[in-house]
Amino acid sequence: MTQTLGIITAFGAVAVLGWLAVLLYPRLIPSAGALSAENRLRPAILFIVASALAYALAMTIRAGGPLAGDDPISLTLAQIVIYAPFIALAGFLRTRAALLVPQGNTLRSVAIGIGITVLALAAYYSSTDGWRHVPLLGEALLSGDAAAIALRSILRCLVVGMFIAVFSAAWSSRVVLLIGGVAIALTQVPSLLAEGFSAAWLGVLIAHVALVTGLLSAILATRNIVWFWPVLSGLNLLLFSLP
Repeated sequence: MTQTLGIITAFGAVAVLGWLAVLLYPRLIPSAGALSAENRLRPAILFIVASALAYALAMTIRAGGPLAGDDPISLTLAQIVIYAPFIALAGFLRTRAALLVPQGNTLRSVAIGIGITVLALAAYYSSTDGWRHVPLLGEALLSGDAAAIALRSILRCLVVGMFIAVFSAAWSSRVVLLIGGVAIALTQVPSLLAEGFSAAWLGVLIAHVALVTGLLSAILATRNIVWFWPVLSGLNLLLFSLP
């Protein structure tokens, strides 16, 4: 439970730091441009189609289809195949605004993300009194799995950035936050069916919804997904390194 609270603290720190950057230094994180006003609904519909295709590919692989192995190469190739519909959609839209990627200052965005990652990791280790495990994170960073984690994180950021960009353009930021909250709530349904309703389950549900909503709102406020990639990579690497 201590590790769970630590992860909640780390991701919560990311959301707070993202908002502080926007409120205190509005121009610190460069923002992506807005999508063209012409036919804003079509990208959202295409995103839904890509999501359905990606889900079908994921289910096929998990059912024992091609690339169902557990070795790093198979896992990496499987991720690329699963996210292929979104990669194709990104190529079709042909604009950085649809990915929530700014036109310039990419390196600055990455550097800011690294800084936020370091602070989030510090929040985790401080809240869990786990500074003695920092060497494990260093070992994970130097392992062959680090590249696969970084690739998986950038693919997830591609989807998150596109989701925020096209849905906020087609409808509103509130719709983005609502869909994100409902989606993460649905991931807790299997545990509800397996274990039944309890105060602990409700607490986990509320924590997950609050975290996802907070992170999405921070990315929405910055209108930049690039800074979030080092954060997601670093915290996924932390999860991988936990004893």
